[in-house]
Amino acid sequence: MGMHILVLAGGSGTRLWPMSRRSTPKHLLPLARGGETLLRATVDRVIPLGDSVRIVTAADQVAGCRTALAGLSIPDDAYIAEPLARGTGPALGLAVGLIAREDPDALIASIHADHRVSDPAAYRAAVLASAGWASGTDGLATVGLVPAAPVTGFGYIELGDLRPPGLWTMPEGSPPEIAAAAAALPAFESAGFTEKPSAEVAQAYVRGGRHLWNLGLFAWTARRFLSELSIADPGLSATLDAAVDARIRGDEDAVRRLYGEQRAQAVEPLLLERTPRLTVVEATFGWSDLGSWTDVHDARMADGDVDGDGNVVEGSVLVTAAHGCTVVSRSGRIVAVAGIDGVVVVDTPDAVLVVPALQSQLLKEVVEELRTAGREDVL
Repeated sequence: MGMHILVLAGGSGTRLWPMSRRSTPKHLLPLARGGETLLRATVDRVIPLGDSVRIVTAADQVAGCRTALAGLSIPDDAYIAEPLARGTGPALGLAVGLIAREDPDALIASIHADHRVSDPAAYRAAVLASAGWASGTDGLATVGLVPAAPVTGFGYIELGDLRPPGLWTMPEGSPPEIAAAAAALPAFESAGFTEKPSAEVAQAYVRGGRHLWNLGLFAWTARRFLSELSIADPGLSATLDAAVDARIRGDEDAVRRLYGEQRAQAVEPLLLERTPRLTVVEATFGWSDLGSWTDVHDARMADGDVDGDGNVVEGSVLVTAAHGCTVVSRSGRIVAVAGIDGVVVVDTPDAVLVVPALQSQLLKEVVEELRTAGREDVL
């Protein structure tokens, strides 16, 4: 038994506007160490783990993903295109359904393409551990990260009872490294999910030590995932099964029609928050979802990729008497910042962002105002 890796590489590309757009979402930006795209760094990190790596992305992002992964052994049929944006629930249902037609008992790990990780070995060990628990218990598993701070913008998983390794039995023929990883990290029953708690609740979670960040790193066998999906949403299950049939016979019009009938759903409320078969693996490694320009600054600072005044600079940039700024020029123009602290300036050929770093959450309002104004050309 090997393992198949699904890399979720979707997204509308708004949280790092104006550098991120629909055509160049976060995972296609050079935000990993060394200037690699996040997608390339993610695939490089996990390709040793799986018998196959497949990229689950939007139909209009397949070409960009192929470009980012040029030179790697990713075949053309490894790109699973979601015809319309319907969230991680239907997207994973389609991808798992396609794998199940090849091997109903396939062991699958699902990861995100747009996360920045500073300890790849610990990350890989956590993914393997979740796969071990999913396989050994015939259930579903997720990786929870010990929170570094009471962040309100993340999801949290509450830990239930500790699950001793004796609860599971690895199937015959399983790679020994999967069983070893599962035995090396603590694992728990899930006691529930909370999405984006208040500051007070998040602080209580961190103090209490019974809540982990939900990273969206999951594992299951194809058979178990599809079984749980048929219980949770029989209509979606049947429609996705028909969409898989249509894709196999090459009828993309039918795939788009069937898929478009479904409402958007995240996989957590669809399956993981309902199933009694979920195991939570507790892990610790350097991680960021780079959900804001402040996160980009913090990640680059953690890597030491700043000047003597704590500024992150990229492109034709001049910074004088300024501290803790993020200044990016992608337009070819010289961008000068002087006598100001803690500001984000991002210059692209058709848009410029200037915002205090501590108010970078206002970017969401900016994007919504541009959308309301019909400025789809800059989104």
